[in-house]
Amino acid sequence: MDGVALAAATATGVLLGTRFAVAAVWVVAAACLAVACLGAGTVARLRDDGGSSALVGVLVVGTLLASGGAAAAVRATAVRGGILLGWVGHPARVEVTGAVAEEPRRLRYGGLWVVLTVDQIQRDGRTDRTRERAGMILPRGRFPPPRASAGPPGGVGGDRPALPGPASAPDPGGMEERLAVGDRLRVRASVGEARWSDALGRQPPVVLRNPVVQERAPPGGAVLRVSERVRDAARRRALERLAPERAGLLVGMALGDTSLLPQELERDFRAAGLTHLMAVSGANLAVVLAAGLWLAGVGGAGRRALAVVGIVLVVLLVVVTRWEPSVLRAGVMAGLVLLGVASGRGPGGRRALCLAVVVLLLADPGLAGALGFQLSVAATAGVLWLGPATARALPDRIPERVRKGVGMTLGAQAAAAMPVLALVFGSVSLAGLPANLLGLPLAGGPMLLGVVAAATAPVAPWVANLACRLADPFLIALIAVARWAAGLPGGSVTLAGPARAVPAAVVGLGLLAVARRRSPPYLPRFARPPTGIERTVQGRDGQRRRAPPGDAVAAGGGGAGDLGSPDLPGPGQDVRHHVR
Repeated sequence: MDGVALAAATATGVLLGTRFAVAAVWVVAAACLAVACLGAGTVARLRDDGGSSALVGVLVVGTLLASGGAAAAVRATAVRGGILLGWVGHPARVEVTGAVAEEPRRLRYGGLWVVLTVDQIQRDGRTDRTRERAGMILPRGRFPPPRASAGPPGGVGGDRPALPGPASAPDPGGMEERLAVGDRLRVRASVGEARWSDALGRQPPVVLRNPVVQERAPPGGAVLRVSERVRDAARRRALERLAPERAGLLVGMALGDTSLLPQELERDFRAAGLTHLMAVSGANLAVVLAAGLWLAGVGGAGRRALAVVGIVLVVLLVVVTRWEPSVLRAGVMAGLVLLGVASGRGPGGRRALCLAVVVLLLADPGLAGALGFQLSVAATAGVLWLGPATARALPDRIPERVRKGVGMTLGAQAAAAMPVLALVFGSVSLAGLPANLLGLPLAGGPMLLGVVAAATAPVAPWVANLACRLADPFLIALIAVARWAAGLPGGSVTLAGPARAVPAAVVGLGLLAVARRRSPPYLPRFARPPTGIERTVQGRDGQRRRAPPGDAVAAGGGGAGDLGSPDLPGPGQDVRHHVR
């Protein structure tokens, strides 16, 4: 069955479940359809006829639609039933205890926007257990140091040392120490309704007004504490070895931490359509996976060992980069492809994307409203569907690698930057295309070197220093490209009203044209096997297995080839040739 239908059914179910949040009805419908699907599948295997298979396909689509609706309805019901929502507008103050849910965001006037996952509320002498999200703005001077000893509110011992750095480095919110994901806070505040929120709670429905942080403790989990020490060490080394703006850019590209990035440089990157480089995306995962798997292959690792190494790298990067939506998408997609490499039978890039969307939306339906997730999925779809068609349309005299790179960039920009950003913000960056064509070839080096610096900073500072120095020329060139593109006249166009939908309509027509042609993926001529011939691959264990499709690792996020190296095996190619 076409993976697009599965992903579309799940996304439609999430939207319908959000709109009609009757959880019991959706859950019962999903259970009934799942039972019917299993029964029809058993009958189809016994009869082996086309009619039964078509019925199974319809039932699978219906099951996913109902499952998406059930997941969204359950989440929406829980958000509406939050305890804090019942206290909106009350003059009395409440005391909440919770953990920082996502990386704090710096505001223009110097404060921090912090999102808490609240698990305890004290009001009127009563303590309630809950699990809901609340946002708050922490101004300067209202932030106590962390507790050094274990104890409530769920903290553990061990302070993180303050981050040293030059006086010119920006200090987000003017805090003495950084607020990290997982930090436990006890806050006293009044409760107000959020100006911007969504039914699934991705944007908190309530805000804590005039918050006073009474107590703070480090994260309770060792994984979060270690990852924060890695991030602190990476910031320290970058600030010691690079100019402040280049240090902020390197940390942002490698770890998604933009707290050191000057606001002027951030505006230039936004105007140039290069903001995806300042946040962690699937491109980071692709670069790290390509390097890690190449080293493992040089060391003689087989297919299964390569898959294990790849999955470990994916998990580590997801944790260190704070599970950004784009990294989650790329991580699930990479896991599917790596499992296919290990077994010899796996989904191609297009199907892996669709399955990743299904898995993530069922696990967290709130991702449907996350702009980072939307951009990542759209960019990857552009690389996989529009990229090959664009590459084939370019003249043959252009080198093959150049055609593929241009096609992937055009596909990602056309499918993500223009339609999604036009619909959400009403602006289209015309300078984004030339800026990405120039900037993307320069971005791989800092992404990989930044991760190397972060990984080695706590244990081998000299390696981290060397990685920062090697990344410096690339960072200088990227900043020059961003400032040049931001200064182009007419580089950004503002759309209003129905005109916002024009880029999306154009992309839709392009996708329909590509679907009608149904041509094979763009691959080198030597990688295309004759039609109708069984394609197998000889593994290290001497068994003959099916090779994963040639586009199994071709994916993109934020305008870059996103998941894997183009040199991984295609149909009919020997895996040993690629891992040695």
